[in-house]
Amino acid sequence: FLPEALSGAYFVGHLVTDLDSVGGAIGAAELYGGKAALASEVNSETAFALEEFGVTLPPKIEDVVEENPNAKICLVDHQQTTQMNHAINPDQVVGCIDHHALQNKTIVTDRPIYIDIRPWGSMSTIIAHTFLTHNRRPSISVAGRGL
Repeated sequence: FLPEALSGAYFVGHLVTDLDSVGGAIGAAELYGGKAALASEVNSETAFALEEFGVTLPPKIEDVVEENPNAKICLVDHQQTTQMNHAINPDQVVGCIDHHALQNKTIVTDRPIYIDIRPWGSMSTIIAHTFLTHNRRPSISVAGRGL
C-alpha cells in the first residue's frame, strides 16, 4: 500500500538535520513520488554523503512553502512539533514516517493523516523495507546514502 495522499508531497526531516533525516526525506520522496526538502542546514557528514552519491541538496522548506503555501508535507524522522521547522503549518501535514517514540509535543491534526511509525533503528531502514515490500529498487544514490 502506497498512500495517494503522499504523492506529490514534500518530505522533510527534523531541525538540526542529520543524515537519516535528509536521507529519509530523499528516499521517501523517490518512493512515494514527491520531493525532498530540508528543515535546516546539513552537517558535514550529510554533505559528504550527498556529494559522494551525486545527490543535489534539496531546497529549504521555508522556500518551498513560500513558493507554494498549500504544499502537502510529510514529516520524516520526527513527529514532535518542537523538531518541526517553524515554516510548516500543521494543517499542511498529510503524513508522518518515523522510528522514534511518541512523546510530548507530538503533532496533532484536525484530519486523519498517513502514519508509519516503527520501532526500528533508522528512518532509512523503514524506507528501504518499504521499497523491498513493493518489489521496487531504490536508485543507487538513495540506496548508497542509506547505508
